[in-house]
Amino acid sequence: MSDERDTKPSSLGQPPEDRLDSWKEIAAYLGRGIRTVQRWEREEGLPVHRLAHDKRGSVYARRNELAAWWESRRVTLAAQPPREEETDDTRGAPRLERVTRTSSMIAWPALSSDARLVAYVSDGGQDGTTPQIWIQQIGGAALRLTNGDRGYSHLSFSPDDTRIVFTATDDSGPNVYEVPTLGGEPRLLQRGATGGRFSPDGQWLACIPRDAAGIRIAARGGVGFRTVASELVDVACATWLPDNRSVIVHARPNPALEPDWWVVPVDGQPPVNTGVVRQMRAVSLFTIPMRAECVGDTLVFSVAGAQGISLYGQRLMPPTFQPAGAAQQLTASGDESAMLPAAAARRLAFVRSRDYTNLWSVAIEPTTGVSRGALRRMTRGPGIAGYLSLTRDLKTLAYFSVRLGEGDIFIRDVDSGSETVLAEGPGGRKWYPAISPSGAQLAFGTIMPGGERAARPIFIARPSEGTWRTLGDDCGGRPRQWVDERLLVIERFARLNSVALIDTETGDQRELIQSSEQSIKNPRLAPDGGWIAFDTSRLGEPPSVCVARFNAQSIPESDWVVVSRAASHPFWAVDGRLLYYTPTGTNPLIRSAIRARNFAAASGLVDGDPIAVYASHEMVMPAYLPGTAPVATPDQIILVLGEFRGDVWIMDL
Repeated sequence: MSDERDTKPSSLGQPPEDRLDSWKEIAAYLGRGIRTVQRWEREEGLPVHRLAHDKRGSVYARRNELAAWWESRRVTLAAQPPREEETDDTRGAPRLERVTRTSSMIAWPALSSDARLVAYVSDGGQDGTTPQIWIQQIGGAALRLTNGDRGYSHLSFSPDDTRIVFTATDDSGPNVYEVPTLGGEPRLLQRGATGGRFSPDGQWLACIPRDAAGIRIAARGGVGFRTVASELVDVACATWLPDNRSVIVHARPNPALEPDWWVVPVDGQPPVNTGVVRQMRAVSLFTIPMRAECVGDTLVFSVAGAQGISLYGQRLMPPTFQPAGAAQQLTASGDESAMLPAAAARRLAFVRSRDYTNLWSVAIEPTTGVSRGALRRMTRGPGIAGYLSLTRDLKTLAYFSVRLGEGDIFIRDVDSGSETVLAEGPGGRKWYPAISPSGAQLAFGTIMPGGERAARPIFIARPSEGTWRTLGDDCGGRPRQWVDERLLVIERFARLNSVALIDTETGDQRELIQSSEQSIKNPRLAPDGGWIAFDTSRLGEPPSVCVARFNAQSIPESDWVVVSRAASHPFWAVDGRLLYYTPTGTNPLIRSAIRARNFAAASGLVDGDPIAVYASHEMVMPAYLPGTAPVATPDQIILVLGEFRGDVWIMDL
C-alpha cells in the first residue's frame, strides 16, 4: 500500500462529473503520479476501465467510482498499524527513516560525513526521463545538480563535503567527475575510469580503470595516477578502509577463479583475499558487487538469496582481514530489496525497492510483430524469475523462479497457463532451465559451493519418464538452448563469457563463440537453426547485438554481423523475419523497450530502420539479472518484468 495516510485528493470532495479519459487525467484527479495510479489499479483494485475496441488499451474512469474507492482505501489505511519510519520505539530493530518519497527509479545514494546530506541518482518520478544527480538535506527538499543525457552512477562525497564525485557514462565510455555540492560546473578527474572514491583524509582518489584491471590511485584533485594490484581483474567496486592505506575491492585474482573481496594496499604490497564471498556462497548467498562500504572493521554489502536481496555486515580482523565469525544480516528479507549501501556518522543509507520479478506478456500484431494492448500478468510472487525457454511447437515454456523457496523450474502450458514444478533432479535449488525442441528433455544447472572456483554441474531430466542424470560435475557454464535433441548451447562462465556447444551424450564441449576482448552473452538460435544471435561487449562499454551463421563450428569474430549497437538480449520472431532486442538507456541496469530489425535469412542482412515494438517505464526488465531475455510466440511476447522503483532510506548502526 502507499504510505499516504491522512491526505486525499482535493477534487474528491466535489460532486461527480463526467468521466476521466486518460491515465494523466486520472492521476491529476487523485493528486498522484501516473505510475502510482497504474500500480493502484494493478495491485489495489483502483476502478479503471478499458475501451475494448481500442487496440492500444485506452482507459477511462468515473469520478464517483474513484471517490468511493478512495474512501474505502482511507478507512483501510486508518486501521493499519504504523509503518516502520513512524514507529518511535520499535524494539529489537534499528530505526529506519525514509529520505525520499518519489517512488522513482533511484540508485547510488551517498552520505555526507555528518549524514545530514544525501545525494542520489533519480528520474524524480518522471517516467521516461534521464535520471539525474540530486542532493537534499535529510528532511528537506531535493536540488538537481546535473542535466544531460548521460548515465550517472557511483556517487560519493569528498571528505570535506564540498564536492560530489560521480561517474558519467556516454558513448565514449565512463569518466570520473566532481561537482560542487551546492551546484556548479562538473570537473573531469579521471578519463576512462569509474567508481571514484576519495580516501578518508582526502589525499588520494581511487577509481577503477575502464578495463577493470587493478585500481588507479591518483593524487588529490585527480592529478596523474598509478595502478596497483594490476593482477586483479573484473574489479567491480572499490571503497577505502578507514586507515587511508588500503582499498577493498570486489575482483578476481585471475580469469579462471571466482571473485571475492580483496584488500589492496595502495603502496603496492600484494592484495589479500578476505574469503567473504566464498563464505557467503557456502550458505547459498551470493554477493552483489555494485557497492560496498567500510564501517569501522565491518564490510557492508548487498547479498541475494532465495528470500530476496538484503544488506549484510561482515567483520574483518586485521592484519589478515579474514572474516570474524558469520556475516550479520542488517536488513530484513521479504518482498523489498535493500541495495547500494552508503555509510557515514554511524548511519547507513540504501535504496529500498520492491523485489518482485514476474512473467508478463504483451500481445503482438501477427503481421507486423509490434505490440498491441496492455501488459498481462502471467505469474505472481516475490523474488527473481528468468531463463525463459520454449519448445519448438511454442506450446511449452520452462522458466526459473524462487517464489516457492530456494529456486525451482516451472513447466508451463502456454495456452492454458497450467504449471508443474520439475521434480526430477538432485535436491536443492534448480536453475538455468533449457527445454529441448520436443519437450522430452530439460537441461538445468546449479552452482555448487566451493573454494576459489565453484563447480557448475549440468543435469538432464526427462520429466515424462521421471528420470534424470548428471551430464558433468563441472561443465563450466549454464544451459541456454538446445540445437536438437543432442547438442546444447551453454554460456560459459569466465572473466569474458563465451558460448560453447556440449554433446549431451558424451559430455564433450567445443567453443562456439569467443573473443579475447569481448564478453558474449544471451545466445539465441533462429527458428530455422541457420543463425545465432547474441550480445557482446567490451569492458566499460555498452553491449551490441550481433548475428552469425550457425553450423555447429567455431564462429570467428570476422563473421559477426552487428545488428544494433547499445543493445542486448536478442530474441527471434517465430518466423525468423524479425530479430528483436532491448536497447540500452542511460540506466544500464534496466531495459524499458523492445525494438526489432527486419532480417533476411538468406543473406544475414538487416533491412530498414529499427522498429519500435514495445515501451514501458512502469514495469521494466532487470538487465542486471542473468537470463532475462524475452521470448516470442505467434501472438505474444513473454517478458521478465518488475517495478524496481523505490526510495532512499537511512538506518542507524
